[in-house]
Amino acid sequence: MLVFGFAGYQIYGTATLSLTSEPEQALVRLDGSLAGDTPLEDFALAPGIHRLEVEHSHFATFDEQITIGFGERIQRHIVLELGTGTLSLLSRPLGAWVEVDGERLTNRTPTRITLVSGTHEIRMGLLERRTVEATIVVSDDKTNELNLDLNIDPHGSVTVATKPPGSTIEFPELTLAYAPGVRIPIGEHLIRVSKAGYVTQEIRYTVRYRDNLLNVELLRDYGHLRVIVNPADTKVQVTYVELESERVRRLAYVPNMRLPVGRVEVVARAIGRRSEYRSFYLTHSGYTTRMNLESMNVEAGTRFRDSLQDGGEGPPMIIVPPGSFVMGDAAGSISEKPLRTVTLTQPFSVSVFEVTVADYLPFAVSGGVEIHPRIDTTEANHPMRHLEWRDALGYTNWLSEQTGNKYRLLTEAEWEYVARAGTRTQYYFGDDTSLLCDHINLADLATGRRYRGWQVVDCEDGYAGLAPVGSLGANAFGLYDIYGNVAEWVMECGMPSYVGGATDGSPLFEQGCEGHVFRGGSWDSKPDEVRSAARRSSLISNGDRGFRVMREL
Repeated sequence: MLVFGFAGYQIYGTATLSLTSEPEQALVRLDGSLAGDTPLEDFALAPGIHRLEVEHSHFATFDEQITIGFGERIQRHIVLELGTGTLSLLSRPLGAWVEVDGERLTNRTPTRITLVSGTHEIRMGLLERRTVEATIVVSDDKTNELNLDLNIDPHGSVTVATKPPGSTIEFPELTLAYAPGVRIPIGEHLIRVSKAGYVTQEIRYTVRYRDNLLNVELLRDYGHLRVIVNPADTKVQVTYVELESERVRRLAYVPNMRLPVGRVEVVARAIGRRSEYRSFYLTHSGYTTRMNLESMNVEAGTRFRDSLQDGGEGPPMIIVPPGSFVMGDAAGSISEKPLRTVTLTQPFSVSVFEVTVADYLPFAVSGGVEIHPRIDTTEANHPMRHLEWRDALGYTNWLSEQTGNKYRLLTEAEWEYVARAGTRTQYYFGDDTSLLCDHINLADLATGRRYRGWQVVDCEDGYAGLAPVGSLGANAFGLYDIYGNVAEWVMECGMPSYVGGATDGSPLFEQGCEGHVFRGGSWDSKPDEVRSAARRSSLISNGDRGFRVMREL
């Protein structure tokens, strides 16, 4: 029997093929005929050369020739690779946007794209049509077609009118940005209206199939402010800007006061103490700040000069004491009224002289600032002039950078305080106009001889025009040329009166500044223009206009 079996195998023996694949359930064809699907085990076939094809719905077909001998057993594992197919995309109506697997195409329907074979998620949408989703299997090396119906999605236009204007309008549940007349699906939607400093409103609004107008008025949001100070008699001022009018409001602090939400500045002042400042954003939950004012141990009348970083020294400065005075002139023009008592609670320093040519030149050279051609730079001890207000401001900023101390222009209140030097008369030396030429370089008889027809005082101050700084006497605070020689730019705009003016020496405020104030008069001024209370304003520079600086201690 063994002999017969061996002989039969030699004559009739066959080969076998076992086949597995990734993925499974692939169709197997041998020489074009279906042999089964994977896994295929011990499939008998005649020895020789055969064509093997392995197919799957959306994978590239595996195709190769295999050679098998008598009695041979072949075991194969085949990993199929994804192929590519073509997808034709259509919609009714045409012009829809298309997303494939979450990525938006640049083309709209109709369009044709090539994709990796397999399953894909398709989304189509069109303005005011309902978005449609579909799943499609793309076969390898075949063209597939997808045609979707986009049904009408009714919309209405929405415009939101807000008070205050400029509020932010959002649709938290929709992926669209607001613009007046924006188209939104019919139905109820959440609309959020907000603006800094106001209470946010969220409204459930029903959009109808037409033009929809929604009016929303936001309420001002408020928070409580608590200021704890030492010493107890400290005066505290609160400043904020009204959002509606952009007007600056300055209020005396009262415990736990209620203020509009927004940027708030608190200033605490006490005689002989260093003022403290706080700037913060007051929220609906309120704000608490503690301020402990340190004593200032400085002596009024002390002179000093700060060293400059680039070499040399700043202008000579002198410390003036704190104090109170009545600002304005009851007999003066409307711009000098109403009278009010101003209290400067801490000492500060002021330049002894008006800023000179020698003081100003290092700033001009370092910053490339142009000097007016009428300025003789060899007259180093003459006051600098032919300057606009912004030129004076630039010099104070430069001084601050060079010295590390805070320099600035004086406020009107500070200027009048140091000009009066403790007096309440027209001039720091009294009301006797016969003494004018003893103290002030103004339009005198010498000026009248040079400029015929000018109105001048009946005395001689020794100068027909400009004088070197310090040529005449100083006032009780040790300041020279506070009247006459050149008029002096101060910090503020040229407000028409003192209505609403601060009582702590803070600058007056005005929206849309059309000019800045200069004080003290000049060498060509009349007696009325050099009074302590006199004030004028301008937009431009002039040969009789300079400035003086102050430094915070």
